[in-house]
Amino acid sequence: MLLTWGPVVRLRNVARSIGLTRLIGKWRNAAGYEERFGNSMLQAVRPGDTVWDVGANVGFYTAKFSDATGERGTVVAFEPVPGCFQRLSQQVLGRSNVRLVNAGLGRSSGTVSFDVGDGSVHPNARIVEGGASGGGKVLQLPVYTGDDAVRAQGLPAPNLAKIDVEGFELDVLTGMETVLRSSECRDVFVEIHFGLLNSRGMPGAPDEIVSRLRGCGYDVRWIDASHIHASRARAGEGR
Repeated sequence: MLLTWGPVVRLRNVARSIGLTRLIGKWRNAAGYEERFGNSMLQAVRPGDTVWDVGANVGFYTAKFSDATGERGTVVAFEPVPGCFQRLSQQVLGRSNVRLVNAGLGRSSGTVSFDVGDGSVHPNARIVEGGASGGGKVLQLPVYTGDDAVRAQGLPAPNLAKIDVEGFELDVLTGMETVLRSSECRDVFVEIHFGLLNSRGMPGAPDEIVSRLRGCGYDVRWIDASHIHASRARAGEGR
């Protein structure tokens, strides 16, 4: 059963304030948390779709999207971190329907500082505002807005987008408003990183993310306590 968005945001913020986030993490692992999110995305993909994998990391979902869209489809995988991008390239080697972009998406185009840990494959590499934490390695890496990526990079607009960007999900959505308003963009899946958003001083970002997507014409539902599915089809187009 999908959850309504207001109570989910409030419950997550209350849980964090009273120290229950570790218990939430244990529940996530026990309940097949990530699997539900992945299954929901793959069920929404149609043969021939264009899928954007924003924050592709090493390509776990990129490969699955490639299979689901088929030969007539296109998967555009965005991954700025060099170590992850190398693994991603190996993961999708020989897949003719995958296009790789060694850059991230954000609020504006340019370069940003990424904390990439020790410089190897780092699943939680993210943009940093200030110095790296814990002695991590910081690299200056390219970032585009989603709208600029379509115009300047000649990329196809997505029918479905998956966004997992470690606390910068609102930034990504802000930079791709034209893409989001396109009737071609049917489904958007976002992982909401409550803790990282709070650490950026953005506790209200989850509400703003939902409001922004609804303002672009989507019906927004929570798949679970950290993942949302925005669907234009449910908002009136039908399937």
